[in-house]
Amino acid sequence: MNRDSCFSSYYIGAQGFHIYYRSWMPAELRALIVLLHGSGEHSGYYSHIGEKSLRYRVGLIIPDLRGFGKSEGHRGHINRFEEYLVDLEALIILLQSRYPGVPIFLLGHSLGGLIAIRYSQEYNGKAKGVILSSPVLGMRFPLPYPLKKMTDLLSWIAPSLPIEPFKWSWLRSILLGSSSESLHDPLFTIQYTPRWFAEMLQNGVRALSETAKYSLPTLVLYGGQDPLINQRLLENFFLAIPHEDKKSIMFSDGGHRPLHEHHQEEVVHNIFDWVTVRSSGSAG
Repeated sequence: MNRDSCFSSYYIGAQGFHIYYRSWMPAELRALIVLLHGSGEHSGYYSHIGEKSLRYRVGLIIPDLRGFGKSEGHRGHINRFEEYLVDLEALIILLQSRYPGVPIFLLGHSLGGLIAIRYSQEYNGKAKGVILSSPVLGMRFPLPYPLKKMTDLLSWIAPSLPIEPFKWSWLRSILLGSSSESLHDPLFTIQYTPRWFAEMLQNGVRALSETAKYSLPTLVLYGGQDPLINQRLLENFFLAIPHEDKKSIMFSDGGHRPLHEHHQEEVVHNIFDWVTVRSSGSAG
C-alpha cells in the first residue's frame, strides 16, 4: 500500500553541481509543484507548505538554489543567470522521468519568481502553469546610477568579491522586515557578489522585455506594502502576459513574503486550489 513520503536528496545540476532538494509526495499524486525560494533562503523555509501539499494530493519539491542552503556553489554567486535555469531544467527532466504524465507547476518567490519567469521564457512548454510570489522584476528603489555602474564594473573585474548587504541596518530592515531570526540560521546566505547582483538586475530587464515569450497560466500574489519590489513593473508584466488564464491577488496590508505573513493560510489555499483546478483529470 502506497503511503505519503517526505525525503531529501541531491540531483546533478549544471556543471555537475550537486543540488539539494526536499520533497513531499502524497500516496495519490494529482500534480507536482517545484518551489523556488528567495535570496538568502533555503528549502527549509517552506516545510509548512510541504506538510499542507500532502492534503491536496500535490507533490512539492523544493531545491536549494546553487550557492544557497545545502547546495554546492560559491555562496550568493553565479557566473551567469542561466545556471539557475539549467539547474531547474535538470530537475524538471528528472521529475518527468519519475512521474510521467503528472503536470508540473512552478512556484517562485522573489528571486525564485524571476527564475520561474526566465525559465518559462527560455524553456517554453515545460510547466503547466506558474505561481509568482512577489517576483523581483525590479527594485522598489532603483540603485543610483553611479552605484549601478560600479556594480557592473565590479561584476567584470571582481565578479566573486563577497559583499554582505545585511551589515547595513537600513538595508537589513528592507530585506528582512522586523525579523532578524534568519541571520542566526547557519544555512541563511548573507554574502553576495557583484556578478550575482548584476545578473539579477539584467534578467529582471530581460523578463520584462521578453514578455511575449511567456505565455502560461499564471497566478500572481503580492503585498501592497512590499518594501522591496517595484509593484508597477510587476503589474505591467502581468497585464502584458499573452495568456487568458491569469489572475493577480494583491494583499493591501501584506509585505514581501506572502507565504510567511498573516495571510499565509489564505495564500496557501489560493495556490493549491488554483493548481487543483488546472490539473483536474491530468493525473491521479
